Amino acid sequence: MRKAQADIISVMLIVVLSIGLVSVAYTWGLPLIQKRQDTFLVDKVKSNFDQNNLNSLPSRIERAANSASEETFTLDVSGLWILSPYGTTGNQNNSISFTFFSKVTDAAPGSGWQSLTPNSQCPPATGTLSVDKPSVVCRRADSSGNGYNITYRIWFRNLTDIQSTQIFTIKLLKHESGSLTSTSTMLKIFASEPVRQVIGSQTLITTEVKILLG
Repeated sequence: MRKAQADIISVMLIVVLSIGLVSVAYTWGLPLIQKRQDTFLVDKVKSNFDQNNLNSLPSRIERAANSASEETFTLDVSGLWILSPYGTTGNQNNSISFTFFSKVTDAAPGSGWQSLTPNSQCPPATGTLSVDKPSVVCRRADSSGNGYNITYRIWFRNLTDIQSTQIFTIKLLKHESGSLTSTSTMLKIFASEPVRQVIGSQTLITTEVKILLG
C-alpha cells in the first residue's frame, strides 16, 4: 500500500516538474525564437535595399534604367509598399518605400530618416554624375506597440554633369496596370529609353521607370 502511494507521489512530482519545465521553456524560449526570427527578417530586408547588392531593389531599378529593360523584384516579407511618383508634392517626391513590423531593429527608434547612402541626406539634394548614385536609400524605425515599424525608402535625385550642362534624371512613375500602394511580395520594373530635352542652356536627359505594384 505504501509502495503504491509512493509511486503515485512520484508520478505527480514528475508531472508537476514537467509542467514547470515546459512553462519555463515557453516563457524564455519563445521570445528568444521570436527575436532570432525578427533579426533574420530585419537583415533580409536590409540586404534587399543595400546598394552594394546587385539584386537589391535600388540596383535593379538603376540597372533597368541604364539598359532600358525590365526587372522583377521579390521580397518575401509581409509589409506595405508605397510609391510616390515623380511630381508628387512634398518631400516624398520620386521615391518608393517599404514598411514592415518587427520586434527588433538595428535603427535608432524615433530618430527620423537615416541615410544609408554615403554623403547623402534624406530627402536628397542634387548629386554629381560619376560621383554619386542616382538613388539614395534611407531608413527609419518608429515605435509601435511591442515592436517597431521599420521603413526603407529609395529616393531618386538629379545628377549633374560638371563637365557639361547635362542633367540626368530617373523618374519613377506608376504603371498603368498598377497602384500606388500594395502588400504584394513582388513588383515589376519597366524602363524606357532616355529622352533628351533642351531647356535654355541645359540638356535634361530623363529615363522613365514605371513601377508595377500588384
